[in-house]
Amino acid sequence: MRQSVSGEAANLGKESAPQLYRHQRAVLFPGQGSQFVGMGKDLAAQFPASRRVFEEADEVLGFNLSQMMFQGCPIELTLTKNAQPAIVAVSVAAIRALEHESGMGAWEIYSYAMGHSVGEYSALVAAQAMSFADSIRLVRTRGEAMQAAIKEREYAMSACILRKSKIEDVLAEVDRVQAEIASEATGGQCEVVQVANINSSSQVVLSGTRPAVDAALVALQTKRLAMRAVNLPVSAPFHCRLMAPAKDVLAARIAELNPIADSRLWRMPVISNVTAQPHETTASTQALLAEQVERPVLWLQSMQLLKNSHGISRWGALGPGNVVGNLVGKEYAKDIVRRLSDAAAIKDFVSVLDRQAQRGF
Repeated sequence: MRQSVSGEAANLGKESAPQLYRHQRAVLFPGQGSQFVGMGKDLAAQFPASRRVFEEADEVLGFNLSQMMFQGCPIELTLTKNAQPAIVAVSVAAIRALEHESGMGAWEIYSYAMGHSVGEYSALVAAQAMSFADSIRLVRTRGEAMQAAIKEREYAMSACILRKSKIEDVLAEVDRVQAEIASEATGGQCEVVQVANINSSSQVVLSGTRPAVDAALVALQTKRLAMRAVNLPVSAPFHCRLMAPAKDVLAARIAELNPIADSRLWRMPVISNVTAQPHETTASTQALLAEQVERPVLWLQSMQLLKNSHGISRWGALGPGNVVGNLVGKEYAKDIVRRLSDAAAIKDFVSVLDRQAQRGF
């Protein structure tokens, strides 16, 4: 059932005026791979608003996710079905802390929201396009379905550090390797490699079966398109066609919950990973969330849209880790990037907002 956002977050911003710098700011949320044991613990300890988020997540899921995050087993937390709701919970806990401490809604501080892969759900919650409870229900289903899509084969996701190469050349070379593998296949399952994430002008992520990913990495290095690669701590090959079964499961769950609010009620635009454009309608957003699990994350193109078309030069990265903040910081070295991943950083940013308000900004 579609739910509107209620409670403390919905009551914020009733009397305050949006910040003047709001039109220059976008808020970013991380995806899988950013999880670590201990994440969110300081938020729960210092912000009642964050603590309520973790309590709600535990209630929705029917088990103690917060304990797993704060002091659990790293291997258990890394499982896709656990990592995804955990990352969304910490990201929403961070935005709730910022909202409560500043007395403003996220939409009064930022003019756009986007999230990397599962982080897109956090962005939709921040924009009041989806309730937190439905986001947790969906990403739990998403994680379970992505994990279940794995067969008895060896998979990999590798972040590939590029030389001064054109993204188009890298994509073409990976496609060439895949076509060559397919042409040599002699029955049975074909090995698979695809570009899963275009993270920046100097980094893409390859996803698929281990032999095909390794072959693509060798080809990219041989042609001096890439320097090195780093294996990612994930438990499934995301954002490639091997996730087609997960897409079908997620689409059915989305149809059941109908979680996206009427777009006229959203408080700020959210950028789609699939199109690198703002989501537009309830129906198209729900369709794109299902498509997203097997389509590449167009993170570079999304940053470029906000930077070049909307004048964003101040970025806030909320949630565990520093991955998305580092990506935008390396791409736009002169921009202001605030990595709001812990209680101290959030409090510091609230002090900045207070000083700006006192100066009339």
